[in-house]
Amino acid sequence: MSQTLSINTTLKSIFWSQENSILRQALLVIFGVLVLAVSAQLSVPLKPVPLTFQSTAVILIGMAYGARYGSIVVAAYLLAGLAGLPVLEGFGAGPAKFFGPTLGYLLGFFPAAMLSGYLAQKGWAKHVITSFLAACLGVGIIFLCGTTVLAQSIGWYNAVFFGVLPFIVSEPIKLIVVALLIPTLWKKV
Repeated sequence: MSQTLSINTTLKSIFWSQENSILRQALLVIFGVLVLAVSAQLSVPLKPVPLTFQSTAVILIGMAYGARYGSIVVAAYLLAGLAGLPVLEGFGAGPAKFFGPTLGYLLGFFPAAMLSGYLAQKGWAKHVITSFLAACLGVGIIFLCGTTVLAQSIGWYNAVFFGVLPFIVSEPIKLIVVALLIPTLWKKV
């Protein structure tokens, strides 16, 4: 199996040998879920969509873990929130919190982690500029899903006004930080 298609992703390579231990994989997933849970609590309470660090954490995890583990972490995080663990923004949990105005953004996490992880595995993580582009594509998926679902309840104009425009400045800044970190992680492989 070639390096680009290997499940041996960046963080796994740094911390552990090539051995595929179930315990080691579970610890990586749990750590990723905890990172997402903490990033959800770092928020500015905008309405209807709060400004959090979740989108940045999703992209960081996707690019650091790769497509397979990144998407597993996001799926575990979403299932934890849906099941009632207080991992969502404001220590929220359960179906009521999950199916609110942020549903589309949450659902966008999975394909965003998968795409950014896939691009990282294909070599986009080796340089700052391509890392930034991969991160932008991933976040673009999150905002496309989020705005599309939000528009169903408040209309397209309001969905863009409340669900995209407040993030025009903050999101690129967060993605620049990701783009600076990721090549450093991948160089350690």
